[in-house]
Amino acid sequence: MKKYLLFLIYFLFISNNLYSQETLDKSDDDEIDFATPGNTQSFSTKDDDCQTSQHSDLLNLLNFKLKKFNPIPADARGGEVRGASQLTPEEVTTNSIRFYAEQLKEVEPVKIRIETFTSLGKGPLTSLINRSSKVFLKHPTECEFFSLYGDQIIGSYAMSFDNILRLYANAVNKNNQIAQDFIRTQLVPAPMTLDEAIRSLYDDYGYQQNIIESLLPEDVKDLFFGENSLVSIADVAESKLLAFSLLGGKINKYQSQEIFIVAPKSKKGLLGSNETIVISGSGKIYEVPLLNIPLALNVMRSLGFNAKIILITHLFIGDDSFCRVDDGGSWYHYKGKIKKAGCDFLSNAIMALRNQTLNQSDDYGTYKYSIDRVNQILNN
Repeated sequence: MKKYLLFLIYFLFISNNLYSQETLDKSDDDEIDFATPGNTQSFSTKDDDCQTSQHSDLLNLLNFKLKKFNPIPADARGGEVRGASQLTPEEVTTNSIRFYAEQLKEVEPVKIRIETFTSLGKGPLTSLINRSSKVFLKHPTECEFFSLYGDQIIGSYAMSFDNILRLYANAVNKNNQIAQDFIRTQLVPAPMTLDEAIRSLYDDYGYQQNIIESLLPEDVKDLFFGENSLVSIADVAESKLLAFSLLGGKINKYQSQEIFIVAPKSKKGLLGSNETIVISGSGKIYEVPLLNIPLALNVMRSLGFNAKIILITHLFIGDDSFCRVDDGGSWYHYKGKIKKAGCDFLSNAIMALRNQTLNQSDDYGTYKYSIDRVNQILNN
């Protein structure tokens, strides 16, 4: 009987402990404060990281009161700190940046678009420089931010040439020298395709000539335009492509680098519009308006293009129809026994290219390789 009672007591004790542990486990589960993996809200998403600040945040930063930096501080007795007057300009700049950064330790950083920065005038820009430790500039298209260190932007970056020109135009129009220096020395244009480079030759009026002119070093302007010569409106597109090359821009090396320009040897007596025919290695025919051919050839070759020109004096049109330059350099259209002054060179030359009849021109012997190569490209 005693054994039975002892066994019953032991059984009840074990059961009670198991029930208590199960209750405790459930209670502990209720107290756990771990979020479900992947659902936590405590981390910023990439989209949040790429967001720029409100304009009011920038204004608040610009209006934040700062103690003025003294490059030669006084000691406790009112005299100059020994050796302070011997600081180099670079040391003074570094000390000023640290001085202002120390006052801004508790201030939230401000992220602004690089377009906003390039559009700042002298007053806001000066205020921003003193607060540079809290300013980050967003890339126009990438989730990437540039850091400011005083009046310097840190690093070098790649972006499309159109974005570079747009930023530079802002900087020039606002006389923002910091942004101008940054764009000229620290931005590299993303590579262009051959056809993008040719299409850029169309746009003589996309930017003011002074914008493109200021991108070109003086020695380059002297070389391409003559000493003290200015970039003309008609040459803005070619100059823009030259600026692309000088900024380190490259043409996509995995594409054909061939370009052929087909032009009349004389412009006397030409009828119709004044476009120049450009054939790309990809097989496209372009009609580029107001092309400065010598300048375009020099720029194209500086970019690594295999650029050739075919100068036409005789244009075969049909069995009894052709255009020819006479001894006086004027174009005439011959049809049978009829001779008329003038020639619609552009239309007839494009037709000859598409019909592959340039090899029936008197100029074929002079430009045999180029004409054969053009026919081969257009035939593919």
